[in-house]
Amino acid sequence: MAVCADAEALLRAGRTSEARKAARAALYADGPDPRLYALLGRAHAADGGEEHTERAEAVFREGLATFPDDPVLLAAHAAAFGPEPAAESGQSAPSARVQRHDARLVLAVVGHPAGAAQQACAQAQAHPADDRTAVLAETLTALARPARAPLRLLVRAPLTAGSACWLWFAGWLLAVAALHLPVAAALPALLGPSLFPLLYGALRAARRRALGRTPVAPPVPSPYAAFPTLPRVPPYTLREKATAAVVLGLVALALVSFAGYLARR
Repeated sequence: MAVCADAEALLRAGRTSEARKAARAALYADGPDPRLYALLGRAHAADGGEEHTERAEAVFREGLATFPDDPVLLAAHAAAFGPEPAAESGQSAPSARVQRHDARLVLAVVGHPAGAAQQACAQAQAHPADDRTAVLAETLTALARPARAPLRLLVRAPLTAGSACWLWFAGWLLAVAALHLPVAAALPALLGPSLFPLLYGALRAARRRALGRTPVAPPVPSPYAAFPTLPRVPPYTLREKATAAVVLGLVALALVSFAGYLARR
């Protein structure tokens, strides 16, 4: 949190090179984080020029490959380059965004997580060469576990639940700074954003299992005739982009306020 706040303050002060160094060092030391990718991409984009523009795009693509639906990262990318490229749902191996879209669709239609997983597994057995269906079956099986109810909520309602996680983060940091609480009191702010790496880890593992499977030779007909058709993934809506932009602004404000609070202590 402190590194993000420092890098955000440097970026707002126009010290883009220092902001990039801070974000890059934190990514190297602590591993992938959507806020750091957003800050590094924004710092490159702020300098302009062909070289920095290409580097900003590369940073955003790397970040979105790991955190495809993070509202902070999406808003930063949209501010720098406009709308997100639509996911290519027609590929043999589905992207992470296609994976979440398909899981959300089937969960909404079937309702019960275990029932959704059962129907998806039957569909995958009926189409053993279909990577998209295989990924869906593994994803729903993983999400059906009782302990993963918070992760299912992020899949079922990504805009609402994802925004709530980041608003919890921003609100808690602002409260700590405003009420002059001990710095350790800021730790619960991480409870919301900590769900994202758990979800992305579960989704990556599901993709690996599905794409590393041994194909079944004879298809087994599915008994579920009403299983929903998996459509092409729609582009992000204006409402989604606007919400992500608002959340990004609040998170940036919270980080700057918390950084100022740390400096005054």
